[in-house]
Amino acid sequence: MTAPLNYVEEEFGILTDDQLYLDCILVKPANLTDEALKTLRVWVPKHPLTKSSLITCARREVDASGPNGTVAHMVFDLRGTGYSDGDPSDNNFQMDLYAIASWAKERFGRINFGFLGTPDSEYGRVNLWPLREGTIAETYHYEPPGNVVAPRSLLYLSTYGNFSTSDDAICASLADAGYSVFGLDPLRYLLHASAHQPLMPEDLWEDIQLFTQMLPSAPIILGQPLAGGLAIMWAVGSAEAYGVITVGRVQIGLRPSHIFQNRDNPYTFRLHRYTPKISPRPIAYVMNKAHPMGGDEDEIATLYQNSKEPRLVKQTAKLGVKELRELLAWVEENHTSIL
Repeated sequence: MTAPLNYVEEEFGILTDDQLYLDCILVKPANLTDEALKTLRVWVPKHPLTKSSLITCARREVDASGPNGTVAHMVFDLRGTGYSDGDPSDNNFQMDLYAIASWAKERFGRINFGFLGTPDSEYGRVNLWPLREGTIAETYHYEPPGNVVAPRSLLYLSTYGNFSTSDDAICASLADAGYSVFGLDPLRYLLHASAHQPLMPEDLWEDIQLFTQMLPSAPIILGQPLAGGLAIMWAVGSAEAYGVITVGRVQIGLRPSHIFQNRDNPYTFRLHRYTPKISPRPIAYVMNKAHPMGGDEDEIATLYQNSKEPRLVKQTAKLGVKELRELLAWVEENHTSIL
């Protein structure tokens, strides 16, 4: 007999102000009433993808909270995609987001509400890359200028759940600086990758080995806050990785038990066990004081002490394109010096 699911799903349409119906699915804990809902998270597909690329993410997050949780997740098709109304050339997605926010307020009242991701990219090209069976990586490719010969690849990992407009602009600027940038929201990848069972380090290493085979050159891996732990694990698992830059807190990003197999052995993903294996490739630890998860001095000190040369620690009040370019240049210079 199959055990009951921890969640239920509602399928419905939402009417926008310009009279288009958006096809939506609400995923909520099985025992949750509308009155008890505390938080609604809405996964936004990146055009031209549809909600089918995100339904796994919504289900996994709600399932992990159990049938008595108070957080619901929602997926929807942008106008002109999937089952939603509209002309495929109509990209007025802000009207879609406004309609969903208005619907949520009308149905649930004052709750914690937010969008996970943005619907379009001014610069990047969206791709879905298959990895292990059932695992995909949603990437946003930013090409360097045409006069750049053999550009260095850069894997840019945003903060979990939020590849924002500022990430989009940073990736575009780094591409203009000569890098072939592949941006991704690591949470979308991780929820797909762990859909069948929680991940072991070997799963991450198999994925990054497949990933790097599809890149035009050996990548530098850059992880923003929370994603730095994945950046380190990927660098350990790929002999092709050129170097790694981690920003902010890193260990906490490897803690969710519905994603990572760390219940039986809490040391499975302890990063200080892995950082020495990155050498002789460069690793940089960055504390970004402008970010709420910008770093813990004790954590960074421990990781730095357990790393081998070449290594770097940097504190900054602001982490913009200029600072990132300096860090990337440091990786390239130090990789060259140890060959």
